[in-house]
Amino acid sequence: MRLTDEQLRPRDGRYELRVTNELEEGLFVDRLALMAVAHAADEEVFPDEGLRTPPPRFRLFAARGARPPLHAVDEHGHDVADRVARLDRRYPDDFRLRPIRGYAEDHSLTLDFGPEGPARALLLLTGWTDYAFSSDNVAAHQAGLEMRPPVVEVEDGRGVWKIIGETGIPVGRPQTLVVDLTGKWRPGQRLRLTTNMRVYWDQIRLAAAGADAGGAAWMRLSRADLRERGFSAEVSPDGRSPLSYDYALVGWDSPWKVMPGRYTRPGDVRELLAAADDLYVTSRPGDEIALSFDAATLPPLAPGQRRTFLLYADGFSKEMDVNSASPDVLEPLPFHGMTRYPYGPDESYPMTPERRAVIERYNTRVVAFPLPPLELRSTSARGR
Repeated sequence: MRLTDEQLRPRDGRYELRVTNELEEGLFVDRLALMAVAHAADEEVFPDEGLRTPPPRFRLFAARGARPPLHAVDEHGHDVADRVARLDRRYPDDFRLRPIRGYAEDHSLTLDFGPEGPARALLLLTGWTDYAFSSDNVAAHQAGLEMRPPVVEVEDGRGVWKIIGETGIPVGRPQTLVVDLTGKWRPGQRLRLTTNMRVYWDQIRLAAAGADAGGAAWMRLSRADLRERGFSAEVSPDGRSPLSYDYALVGWDSPWKVMPGRYTRPGDVRELLAAADDLYVTSRPGDEIALSFDAATLPPLAPGQRRTFLLYADGFSKEMDVNSASPDVLEPLPFHGMTRYPYGPDESYPMTPERRAVIERYNTRVVAFPLPPLELRSTSARGR
């Protein structure tokens, strides 16, 4: 997760972050770490973080001179350039929604950045997704629908559109996805984004690719505490989506069920977050992980530089949609080498005596009450 130096500032020599579990999910948090990237003050730095299969390798992009398109039209021919020019919660949304959550009719945005442009160009797409859940995808499959994630197309000199790559999916919250256009696009060519997902692009820009972002440094995690906190209030500044959370407004009334199982007890969990080793902070809804990083470990910035921060998270989440895999119990424990979940008898969690001792020491918070059984019952209609 990308954080600018305006969003994250040191306090008493530390960078403080809070990771909260607001949803109906069990979280298996394996590692949390903070990276600080020093770069030129006139550049923006972004990770390659769009959700796609297979997942992208870790990569940083430096962007300079980002600007919006001169022209942007939707699939109806409506001028939407003003809606994608700035990050203001105004986005093109005049596409028809299908009755299944997460799905829409095919829709597109055609972009024209004019005859001038950088030789090494980056397309910066900031947006969010109203995504489908497991049951929605089952319903879509039964209806013969296929999800088509967003792709980028370029128009050749004959008016023919050619796919040059996937954008990835902005996962839930607004985030910026980067498409490297180097060698795939030249100034003067139009670009087009197409999908049948409910993806909403709030800001679209074209930028020149800067030098490879250097000066990346991992910060020392000085403290990590698991707490039972409650739930942040969902808020919207304009009554529209996407919703966000107000950390200052917290309540204990849970809107969610909790899967029975063994969760990590509150307290110091720094040992569990130090490495991606299949030893987790197992968190239930309403939990919070309070992180503290030592700012003194960072070298001083050179003149003309600033920092961008990246919160690195490794782990798994398990939700409770009835059509998800084993949604009524927390176990079995996931692990990085598994080929599917739940895994079959040919696979097992890599338990060792050392791992068992750690799990038994930390996972002492037991949710014992069972959820209603998941079973299908047939009924017959009888006339009266």
